[in-house]
Amino acid sequence: MLTNEETAGEQARRDMHPTAHPAAPSGAPALAQGASPRAEQFDAGDWKSRVIKGRATGAAVRPPAWLDESYETLRQQVMHPAYPCFFGTMAEKRGEMFYSYVEGPNIADLAATMQTFAELVSMERYRKNNIAVFFEPDAEPLSHDAYQACFWRVLQHLHDVDPDPRADAQPDPSSEDWEFSFAGVETFVVCACPSFRARHSRNLGPGMVLLFQPRSVFVDTITNKVIGREARNQVRKRLETWDDVAAHPDLGFFGDPGNLEWKQYFLDDANAPAQDRCPFLKRLRRDNRERAAVPAAALPATPPPGADARQPLPPATPVWWQRRPAASEIRSFKARAEPPSAERRRAPVGTHAHRPHDDE
Repeated sequence: MLTNEETAGEQARRDMHPTAHPAAPSGAPALAQGASPRAEQFDAGDWKSRVIKGRATGAAVRPPAWLDESYETLRQQVMHPAYPCFFGTMAEKRGEMFYSYVEGPNIADLAATMQTFAELVSMERYRKNNIAVFFEPDAEPLSHDAYQACFWRVLQHLHDVDPDPRADAQPDPSSEDWEFSFAGVETFVVCACPSFRARHSRNLGPGMVLLFQPRSVFVDTITNKVIGREARNQVRKRLETWDDVAAHPDLGFFGDPGNLEWKQYFLDDANAPAQDRCPFLKRLRRDNRERAAVPAAALPATPPPGADARQPLPPATPVWWQRRPAASEIRSFKARAEPPSAERRRAPVGTHAHRPHDDE
C-alpha cells in the first residue's frame, strides 16, 4: 500500500495508458502444485479476488470473518483525501494490490503465499503490485517491542525456508546492498501495527500489517531507471500533518552511502535510532536440494520450529507474549474521521536523505 513516493511520472503515464483488468471467473480454482497463477483470476473491482493464501487465490480462498474489518479499516485510512501516500491511494483505487492473512501465530503457509506473489510480480502486468499481509488482531494490542519481535521472526522464517538457492549468497543485512528477498524477488518491507501512537502512517488497523514492495515498483517501466525524486516533498509535506512525530532519522535511499534498508522496516515511534545489529540473521549455506518446495500441500498442518510467530525469544529477552503493555503504551486504533490538525508538530526538513518511496 505504501508505494513509491516518487512515481509521479510513472503514474501519469499509466493514467494515459491504463491496463484493463478482466473480471474474475465465478469459481477460480486453487493452483495445482507447481502451477503458475493466471492473470484472468483477478478483478480490479473485487479485492477478495486478489487474496492469496498459500497456492490458492481468489474464490478458492476462504478468508476468516475478521479479515473484512481489517481490510476495510486499512482501506478507509488509505482512501482518506489527506492520506500522505497518494500513490498508495491510487494503487488501492485501481485494484493494484494483492492481500493475504495470517490466522493466530501459525505462519506455516506464508512461504507458499509469498512464492505465489513472487510468480505474479514476475508478470509484466503485475510488476508494480505490492502485497499486504494482515495478521489476526490480538485480543489486547501488544507492546511495540512485542510487535517488533514478531515482525523479525516472520522475516527470519521466510528467509530460512526460501526455496531460491541464491538466498545462501545474499549479502549480510549490514551491507548497503542488502534488501529482503524471497523466491528471487527483492522487496522493501513496511511493518504497520497498533502500537504506533505518533507515527499514524504506520498504524493501519487493529492488527499487524506487513507490506511487501518489490524493487520493480521503484523502476520506471519505460526508461528502466530508478524513478526520480520529484514527488518526495509532496508526500513529506502531507506526513507533517498526518503524523505527530518528525521523519525517522534512519530513513534513507537504497544504494546511498551509509543507508541500511533493515533499519527502515520497523521504526521506533519516538525516533530512537535502530540498534547497530540487525535482528535478522543470514542463513548458513546448505544443500538447497534438500530444501522442500513451498506449495501449500507440502507444508505441515502444524507450524514447524520457527513457523510460530509467537514462539519465545532467547532467554535474554522477556517472553513477550506474556508481557502486556501498560495502558499508556498503547494507542488504540480508531478510524480517522478528519485529517490531523495542521498545528501538530511539523517534521523538520533536515539533511538526511529519504528513500524514493513512502516508507513512513
